[in-house]
Amino acid sequence: MPPAQWLMAALVAPAGGAVCLYLAVPGLREPLWTAIVPAALSCVLFLLLVLRLAGMIAEHRRARARARERVLLAAIAALASAKSPDQVSRCCEAAVAALLGAHVPHGSLLLPAGEVPGLPPGTGRASLLLPVDRLPPGIAARLAGLPAALVCSPAEPGPASGRADVLLAAGPERRLVGARAALETLAAHAGPAAHRAELRPDRPHPGGEAYFRTLLSSASDVVLVVGADSTVRYASPSARTLFGRSEVTGTPLRSLVEPQDRERVDRTLAALDSDPGRDVHDHWRVGGPGGRAEVEARCRDLRADGSVGGLVVTLRDVTEQRKLRYELSHRAFHDPVTGLPNRALLLERIGRALLHDRRESPLACVLFIDLDDFKTVNETLGHAAGDRILKAVGERLSQTLRRTDTAARLGGDAFAVLMEEARQPEDAELLAQQVIEVLDRPFRLPEGTVTVSAGVGVATTWDSTDPDELLSCAGLAVYAAKSAGKRQWSRFVPGLRVRVTERHDLRARLDRAISREEFALRYQPVVDITGGQVIGFEALARWPQGRCGPVPPGQFIPLAEETGHIAPLGAWVLRNAVADMARLQRTAGRGLAPYISVNVSGRQWQDADFLEEVSKAVETPGLAPGSLQLELTESVLLHRDDRLDRVIRSLKELGVRIAVDDFGTGFSSLRYLRDFPVDTLKLDKTYIDDIPRDPRQAALVHGIVCLARTLGLQVIAEGIEQRGQRDLLTSMGCRFGQGFLFAQPLTVEQSAVALRKHYGGGPGPALR
Repeated sequence: MPPAQWLMAALVAPAGGAVCLYLAVPGLREPLWTAIVPAALSCVLFLLLVLRLAGMIAEHRRARARARERVLLAAIAALASAKSPDQVSRCCEAAVAALLGAHVPHGSLLLPAGEVPGLPPGTGRASLLLPVDRLPPGIAARLAGLPAALVCSPAEPGPASGRADVLLAAGPERRLVGARAALETLAAHAGPAAHRAELRPDRPHPGGEAYFRTLLSSASDVVLVVGADSTVRYASPSARTLFGRSEVTGTPLRSLVEPQDRERVDRTLAALDSDPGRDVHDHWRVGGPGGRAEVEARCRDLRADGSVGGLVVTLRDVTEQRKLRYELSHRAFHDPVTGLPNRALLLERIGRALLHDRRESPLACVLFIDLDDFKTVNETLGHAAGDRILKAVGERLSQTLRRTDTAARLGGDAFAVLMEEARQPEDAELLAQQVIEVLDRPFRLPEGTVTVSAGVGVATTWDSTDPDELLSCAGLAVYAAKSAGKRQWSRFVPGLRVRVTERHDLRARLDRAISREEFALRYQPVVDITGGQVIGFEALARWPQGRCGPVPPGQFIPLAEETGHIAPLGAWVLRNAVADMARLQRTAGRGLAPYISVNVSGRQWQDADFLEEVSKAVETPGLAPGSLQLELTESVLLHRDDRLDRVIRSLKELGVRIAVDDFGTGFSSLRYLRDFPVDTLKLDKTYIDDIPRDPRQAALVHGIVCLARTLGLQVIAEGIEQRGQRDLLTSMGCRFGQGFLFAQPLTVEQSAVALRKHYGGGPGPALR
């Protein structure tokens, strides 16, 4: 019944009595309030009596709870100090008696959980109330005469034995239900107390000495007991594995250790003598069957313990651990290809050299070494050959340096050298020249002989006292050296920072120029040198609107290659050059259809949209069929793959001609002339410059012209500036050329005029 209904029913008696009195005594019927007032007073008195009784009941319950709490606290304290399982059981019996009542029939048992099948696993409850007759017969007999048993299981098994103990409290069912929470708490502490009592070190183990000998025989660590004379009195069986001896007992401890570590053993024993209460840790090297092993030694003085009477030395083999730690450390600070220190270790050593420099004032120098043409080696011979080159470069650098110097690989084809204790900056300059000469010698690989030159930048502690900045100064210097040509070195000067700033500024302006198409095209005529007739044009990109005037192509073209802008720039050149040539062909008259030749970067050949861009260019309205020629470098042909083959075949199907630009400046090979559908060879200007004065050079050019004619290839000589060059080329059978002898690069309007002229004049531009 809900409390409100119970209260209303309880008030019926006093209220009804007052009503009956009113009806039975006629004199009280007038007035009515004379009956209501007694009824109300009766109800109030009854409510006060009920509230008083409820308070007494609540106070009784709190007193019982406090009593149970005191019983549990005393029981937990007794369990914590119990030294045997029997004491734990007696503590439980006393606690159960106090919780259920001293005069109430009761009983208690502390048993392994496996002996109480009445508690089903996975019930999710800490206790289960069962009739005693449902327990196993052996347990029920021990609790005979008691009606019910509360089976309380602990939260988890004991950590050492893995066994879970169950507390059984038997007695009247009502008493067990009332004390259920307290009994569950008691069981949670009784199980761990029993485990602790079983594992106390002062309790003799059932197996005795044999038990502990078995444990030692299965342990990998070596345990030695050393006597007062420093000889081994006892050695665990694992000592044979570590030392490779059948008998270690009776051997001096020093003789088990490598000679260089025997003084460490003496210091350890002396430390134990001076402070017997502390443990001493050390690392020793011992000789074993598999070679030298490194061990971690832990020594403790137990000479005062009568059961031991000696020094206990525990040895743990940490050879593999040390080896792994060294390998991880070596990998973190060394280059995996060359084995040289990496950038992190180099900067750390530069920092130490700078500190030494401040104290003793020697001079430390840093050389930044950057290889030339290494990218071409990777592209032509493969990355495996490139790694062999890098390793060989590292070996040559190490052989060239002093023992106090450090050679490091910074990544890619960049190396560095830290030269410590130099007397003057000229010492670093001499070393830079020596490095250039050493690396200039050919490298012999399984793929053949390869030559890789280098540029070197030099910076000293006079330039900076910060490791990162000092290395950066050397990097700026090598940039200046490579700008001056191959096989050069350069010292850092403050003005180099300005050049780098200008380069960053140029890069930002190039980004804007690409997006705004701030470029212009000029056209270099290709001439039939026998008659002076223009047969085609080579499109050249120009940047006429730089901050300080026109930007030379030698500056913005390499920067566009480096930044990836060469692809959109090349697409713009192709699109506009073809459109200009279509207009020129319409105005040139009948019979004249000059072709247009466009340089294509190696990045463009790898671009997925390149073939589509060329297809659109070929379809330009008014462009004569077969009048588009694309120029590529030898490095592109040597880096041959299936995709490049498919692109070139597709271009040939579109009627596009293929020319090899700057022939002879790269890894010239007759093989690609046979395998690729090349139409034209353009002889580099360096072949043409000296042919009037150098018979050997003239013979070489003549041989190339004859070879090209035999293969059905057209030859164009670049950079013709003198009449003697033109006449000599004509006598060799070279029919076509271009250069300042005929004309400088022209605008599209000047090109229209050039189509109607024949060039036969002197050197310099023919258009005035």
